[in-house]
Amino acid sequence: MDEFAWGLPSSLPEKRQLRHIAVVAARSTGRGTQMALVAGEYEFTCSECDGDGSLQVIGTEGELIWGKCDDCIGEGSVFVDEEEAADRIKGGQAPLRTPPTSDLHSSPLKGELDQRFQFLSDRQAESTPPANIMIGYAYGYAEAMLLADREEPAREKLDFMIRAAEKFKDHPGFPGPR
Repeated sequence: MDEFAWGLPSSLPEKRQLRHIAVVAARSTGRGTQMALVAGEYEFTCSECDGDGSLQVIGTEGELIWGKCDDCIGEGSVFVDEEEAADRIKGGQAPLRTPPTSDLHSSPLKGELDQRFQFLSDRQAESTPPANIMIGYAYGYAEAMLLADREEPAREKLDFMIRAAEKFKDHPGFPGPR
Protein backbone atom coordinates (compact mmCIF):
# COMPACT_ATOMS: atom_id res chain seq x y z
CA MET A 1 0.00 0.00 0.00
CA ASP A 2 2.93 2.36 0.56
CA GLU A 3 3.61 2.69 -3.16
CA PHE A 4 0.10 4.07 -3.64
CA ALA A 5 0.08 6.49 -0.69
CA TRP A 6 2.32 9.05 -2.40
CA GLY A 7 -0.28 9.45 -5.17
CA LEU A 8 -3.06 10.30 -2.74
CA PRO A 9 -4.39 13.78 -3.59
CA SER A 10 -5.25 15.05 -0.12
CA SER A 11 -7.21 18.04 -1.49
CA LEU A 12 -9.95 15.70 -2.78
CA PRO A 13 -12.86 14.52 -0.62
CA GLU A 14 -12.29 11.14 1.05
CA LYS A 15 -14.57 9.30 -1.41
CA ARG A 16 -12.54 10.65 -4.36
CA GLN A 17 -9.25 9.83 -2.57
CA LEU A 18 -10.30 6.20 -2.24
CA ARG A 19 -11.26 6.12 -5.92
CA HIS A 20 -7.86 7.57 -6.81
CA ILE A 21 -6.14 4.79 -4.87
CA ALA A 22 -8.27 2.21 -6.71
CA VAL A 23 -7.40 3.77 -10.09
CA VAL A 24 -3.69 3.77 -9.26
CA ALA A 25 -3.89 0.15 -8.07
CA ALA A 26 -5.77 -0.93 -11.20
CA ARG A 27 -3.30 0.82 -13.48
CA SER A 28 -0.29 -0.56 -11.63
CA THR A 29 -1.58 -4.13 -11.86
CA GLY A 30 -2.76 -3.77 -15.46
CA ARG A 31 -6.39 -4.49 -14.55
CA GLY A 32 -9.10 -1.99 -15.45
CA THR A 33 -6.85 0.42 -17.29
CA GLN A 34 -9.80 2.28 -18.85
CA MET A 35 -12.12 2.74 -15.86
CA ALA A 36 -15.30 4.72 -16.38
CA LEU A 37 -15.23 8.28 -15.15
CA VAL A 38 -17.47 9.27 -12.27
CA ALA A 39 -19.72 12.33 -12.40
CA GLY A 40 -17.61 15.47 -12.22
CA GLU A 41 -14.34 13.76 -13.16
CA TYR A 42 -12.32 14.71 -16.24
CA GLU A 43 -9.18 13.20 -17.72
CA PHE A 44 -6.46 15.47 -19.15
CA THR A 45 -3.01 14.96 -20.62
CA CYS A 46 -0.45 15.43 -17.85
CA SER A 47 1.00 18.91 -18.22
CA GLU A 48 4.17 18.06 -16.28
CA CYS A 49 5.40 15.37 -18.71
CA ASP A 50 3.26 16.37 -21.73
CA GLY A 51 1.59 12.96 -21.70
CA ASP A 52 4.82 10.98 -21.95
CA GLY A 53 4.70 9.58 -18.40
CA SER A 54 8.40 10.19 -17.81
CA LEU A 55 10.71 13.11 -17.16
CA GLN A 56 14.43 13.62 -17.49
CA VAL A 57 15.96 14.29 -14.08
CA ILE A 58 19.47 14.74 -12.70
CA GLY A 59 20.78 11.58 -11.04
CA THR A 60 22.98 11.31 -7.96
CA GLU A 61 26.14 11.47 -10.08
CA GLY A 62 24.94 14.54 -11.98
CA GLU A 63 23.96 12.52 -15.06
CA LEU A 64 20.60 12.88 -16.82
CA ILE A 65 18.29 9.91 -16.34
CA TRP A 66 14.66 9.22 -17.18
CA GLY A 67 12.24 8.83 -14.27
CA LYS A 68 8.53 8.27 -13.84
CA CYS A 69 6.44 11.48 -13.68
CA ASP A 70 5.10 12.00 -10.15
CA ASP A 71 2.04 13.98 -11.31
CA CYS A 72 0.55 11.22 -13.48
CA ILE A 73 2.32 8.24 -11.90
CA GLY A 74 3.81 7.43 -15.30
CA GLU A 75 0.43 7.12 -17.04
CA GLY A 76 0.59 10.33 -19.10
CA SER A 77 -2.84 11.55 -17.98
CA VAL A 78 -4.38 12.94 -14.81
CA PHE A 79 -7.91 12.93 -13.40
CA VAL A 80 -9.32 16.20 -12.05
CA ASP A 81 -12.61 17.43 -10.61
CA GLU A 82 -14.96 19.79 -12.43
CA GLU A 83 -13.52 22.99 -10.93
CA GLU A 84 -9.96 22.20 -11.96
CA ALA A 85 -11.29 20.98 -15.32
CA ALA A 86 -12.98 24.35 -15.83
CA ASP A 87 -9.69 26.13 -15.13
CA ARG A 88 -7.79 23.87 -17.52
CA ILE A 89 -10.39 24.28 -20.27
CA LYS A 90 -10.37 28.04 -19.77
CA GLY A 91 -6.58 27.89 -20.15
CA GLY A 92 -6.94 26.16 -23.52
CA GLN A 93 -6.55 22.47 -22.60
CA ALA A 94 -9.07 20.00 -24.02
CA PRO A 95 -10.06 17.01 -21.89
CA LEU A 96 -9.20 13.51 -23.12
CA ARG A 97 -12.39 12.17 -21.52
CA THR A 98 -15.36 13.79 -19.82
CA PRO A 99 -17.92 12.35 -17.39
CA PRO A 100 -20.92 10.47 -18.78
CA THR A 101 -23.59 12.87 -20.02
CA SER A 102 -26.33 11.12 -18.05
CA ASP A 103 -24.65 12.14 -14.78
CA LEU A 104 -24.44 15.83 -15.68
CA HIS A 105 -26.53 18.64 -14.28
CA SER A 106 -30.10 18.27 -15.49
CA SER A 107 -31.18 21.89 -15.84
CA PRO A 108 -32.97 23.24 -18.93
CA LEU A 109 -29.69 25.03 -19.62
CA LYS A 110 -27.99 21.64 -20.18
CA GLY A 111 -30.58 20.66 -22.80
CA GLU A 112 -30.17 23.93 -24.66
CA LEU A 113 -26.39 23.67 -24.42
CA ASP A 114 -26.44 20.15 -25.92
CA GLN A 115 -28.80 21.24 -28.69
CA ARG A 116 -26.64 24.23 -29.70
CA PHE A 117 -23.44 22.19 -29.51
CA GLN A 118 -24.89 19.43 -31.71
CA PHE A 119 -26.09 21.98 -34.27
CA LEU A 120 -22.70 23.74 -34.36
CA SER A 121 -20.82 20.42 -34.48
CA ASP A 122 -22.86 19.44 -37.54
CA ARG A 123 -21.85 22.75 -39.18
CA GLN A 124 -18.14 22.25 -38.36
CA ALA A 125 -17.14 21.81 -42.00
CA GLU A 126 -18.80 25.13 -42.80
CA SER A 127 -16.91 26.99 -40.03
CA THR A 128 -13.38 28.34 -39.88
CA PRO A 129 -10.88 26.44 -37.67
CA PRO A 130 -10.58 28.90 -34.78
CA ALA A 131 -14.36 29.14 -34.46
CA ASN A 132 -15.07 25.42 -34.41
CA ILE A 133 -12.28 24.77 -31.87
CA MET A 134 -13.64 27.51 -29.61
CA ILE A 135 -17.09 25.89 -29.71
CA GLY A 136 -15.65 22.71 -28.20
CA TYR A 137 -13.86 24.66 -25.48
CA ALA A 138 -17.02 26.64 -24.69
CA TYR A 139 -19.08 23.46 -24.45
CA GLY A 140 -16.58 21.71 -22.15
CA TYR A 141 -16.26 24.76 -19.92
CA ALA A 142 -20.05 25.16 -19.69
CA GLU A 143 -20.47 21.47 -18.77
CA ALA A 144 -17.84 21.81 -16.04
CA MET A 145 -19.59 24.89 -14.66
CA LEU A 146 -22.96 23.11 -14.63
CA LEU A 147 -21.40 20.23 -12.70
CA ALA A 148 -20.12 22.76 -10.17
CA ASP A 149 -23.65 24.27 -9.98
CA ARG A 150 -22.39 27.56 -11.41
CA GLU A 151 -25.02 28.43 -14.00
CA GLU A 152 -23.94 32.02 -14.68
CA PRO A 153 -20.57 31.13 -16.31
CA ALA A 154 -22.31 28.28 -18.17
CA ARG A 155 -24.93 30.76 -19.43
CA GLU A 156 -22.15 33.01 -20.76
CA LYS A 157 -20.70 30.13 -22.81
CA LEU A 158 -24.17 29.20 -24.05
CA ASP A 159 -24.69 32.82 -25.15
CA PHE A 160 -21.40 32.57 -27.08
CA MET A 161 -22.67 29.41 -28.80
CA ILE A 162 -26.00 31.11 -29.62
CA ARG A 163 -24.13 34.00 -31.26
CA ALA A 164 -21.98 31.53 -33.20
CA ALA A 165 -25.09 29.71 -34.43
CA GLU A 166 -26.63 32.95 -35.69
CA LYS A 167 -24.51 32.81 -38.84
CA PHE A 168 -26.41 29.62 -39.79
CA LYS A 169 -29.83 31.15 -39.07
CA ASP A 170 -31.22 30.11 -42.48
CA HIS A 171 -30.29 26.44 -42.02
CA PRO A 172 -33.37 24.17 -41.71
CA GLY A 173 -32.10 22.62 -38.45
CA PHE A 174 -31.43 25.98 -36.75
CA PRO A 175 -32.29 25.62 -33.02
CA GLY A 176 -34.29 28.66 -32.10
CA PRO A 177 -36.44 31.42 -33.60
CA ARG A 178 -35.51 32.69 -37.05
